[in-house]
Amino acid sequence: MTPLHPLAAVAAGTVLGLAALTAPNTVPVRGLDPEPVRHCQPYCPQPVVGSRPGPDRIQPIDSPGQFGLGQPPEGDTYAVIDDQIVRIGPDGRIRSVLRPAPQMAAR
Repeated sequence: MTPLHPLAAVAAGTVLGLAALTAPNTVPVRGLDPEPVRHCQPYCPQPVVGSRPGPDRIQPIDSPGQFGLGQPPEGDTYAVIDDQIVRIGPDGRIRSVLRPAPQMAAR
């Protein structure tokens, strides 16, 4: 059995790549939506790791699965602070800032 010529592999890869790019009904959805405009422009407060936010800023997340999160480590909780999903430790300090919260989290 003879191995394929290297150019044959390149040609096959090119054909497969073009087929994927030109396939019908496949519209890339990431990056097409505009960034949501935050109402605190030009300066928006950001949660800081290690800080202890006041209870008026914390919106606890009761169902982490709705945000694509698993269960937090024991003793920690997830919350939304300043439109960011964060993980808060048992001492009330922010342990990590995970990502921007979707619009539904701000309600």
